[in-house]
Amino acid sequence: MKKIFSLLLSCFAFAVGATERPIVQVESGRLQGSIEYSMQVFKNIPYAAPPVGEFRWRPPQPAISWSGVRDASQFGSSCPQLFVKNLSGGLVLPGSEDCLKLNVYLPEKAGKNLPVMVWFHGGGLLVDGASDPQFTPMNLVKNDVIVVTVDYRLGSLGFFAPKELIAEAKARGEPVGNYGTMDQIASLKWVKNNIAAFGGNPNNVTIFGQSAGGRSVTWLMVSDAARGLFHKAIAQSAQQSPLRGMTEKRLGLTPEVDIDAKYMAALGVNSLAELRKLPADKLTLDGAAYYSGEFGGPFIDGQIIKGDPIPLFAAGKQAKVPFMIGTNSFDSDFMLPGEPSLDVFLKNIHEDPKIVEKLYSNVKDKCILNSFVIQDLMYRASTKLLADSMNGVAPGYAYYYDYLTKNIRPAFPGSPHTFEIAYVFGSLALMPQAPKQVESGLDQCARIERDVANFKKTHAWPKDWYPIVDKNNPQDLAISNRMSESWAAFAKTGNPNTGSQASWPIYNLRADVMRNYSESPQQTITSLFKDRVAYQMLHLREIYALERLKNAF
Repeated sequence: MKKIFSLLLSCFAFAVGATERPIVQVESGRLQGSIEYSMQVFKNIPYAAPPVGEFRWRPPQPAISWSGVRDASQFGSSCPQLFVKNLSGGLVLPGSEDCLKLNVYLPEKAGKNLPVMVWFHGGGLLVDGASDPQFTPMNLVKNDVIVVTVDYRLGSLGFFAPKELIAEAKARGEPVGNYGTMDQIASLKWVKNNIAAFGGNPNNVTIFGQSAGGRSVTWLMVSDAARGLFHKAIAQSAQQSPLRGMTEKRLGLTPEVDIDAKYMAALGVNSLAELRKLPADKLTLDGAAYYSGEFGGPFIDGQIIKGDPIPLFAAGKQAKVPFMIGTNSFDSDFMLPGEPSLDVFLKNIHEDPKIVEKLYSNVKDKCILNSFVIQDLMYRASTKLLADSMNGVAPGYAYYYDYLTKNIRPAFPGSPHTFEIAYVFGSLALMPQAPKQVESGLDQCARIERDVANFKKTHAWPKDWYPIVDKNNPQDLAISNRMSESWAAFAKTGNPNTGSQASWPIYNLRADVMRNYSESPQQTITSLFKDRVAYQMLHLREIYALERLKNAF
């Protein structure tokens, strides 16, 4: 029956010519999209039922069918979250719990069996959404792939496991807690069952994401619940701090049940029934929760998220699919407001201050010293370890992003978190544009300290932390073309190499060669911060007890 339905979907696809508003039939009903930026676009498509009422804090339920033709030309609401100035402006807010929707972008004149790329946005699992303008995939679609962008539950609505909820889920025989990750898996099931109607190949699906979305990719790589739903994976800026346990304390982290008990007490409620009656806006969390540790976030539940990716990758427990991972040169900028002092951090991870002082003696701006130590541990070392762990499993590739448009380059110590996204998607024209004059680099610390102080005072996202580009700069355009081309090539074949670029080898720690995205003509980089990262890697291995774990499997 499913094969017959799939055939009907394919036959019904694009019932109206691409110059008009296209119509597509999916399992739940008919959709009418639009033409934007030379792409066919279908927005606000339900992949699951609204998680409201009794379905709040339940696994995603099947999407509800509709009659007639559903208008798919406008974005739906983002998932519930607080508005953050300079960050949330492009989203459809205020958010709604009826947000389990996705958007499909494809070439204006689409072929058949096109590769599919499914994007999971970042935002600390607290903010952002699929309607963010930077996720408009103009260059990716130009390279003949279909792109799907997904909204999933955030904050306490997406990651929550008080004791009563755990008991309820056990009685129902359902997974518990990591509902945002369950939503991501549900969206992949929707893609498998429906993407052929858009000309996509359900057997050639690449998941990709950045920050919390990149971490999500690594969790899906080690999740049995996601097996078979994707065939390649790309993790951008996927820092690997340890996951907390659901009911047990692990690696010094407070259990999820304890965090959620404290949260319920703060709300003045005693039961799950009371919680389900509260309006969604009473349950949204702000950035202070993230930086103070009051938001538990994802945790090991044993079914959906089985464990920390680093030790599971090292033990060969990841999906056997091609994998690409990378990090930006100043990926830790957004962590500055909540970072512990350097001496506290070094004590917690058992590092020798004298060795650190020697290894980081070339870091001239002391305001970012702590940030770079953390970045080497959680981003650079983890990127190398995860890429290297693919050896013997499937091809693994690593990249390093260090590009900034020329007029802002002197003012930054490196490329901040999120700055690569617009270049991958090709959405440069939709981003804040660089100043006409070259900015000063005389006192980077003064700028950083001002941004952090203002953020703590106003909770407005510093403008310096949101991608700044120059849509008219030939070098910006060239970097964007290189990245989009490689991402699309990887989605097509599992190999990011293209004929127009230097060879990008499969990663291994011994050779330590990564693709380099910068203003330099050198397209690969070898032994990135070798001594610094090697020292942090020792401590990353210690945190996860890699040798002991390796012997246990």
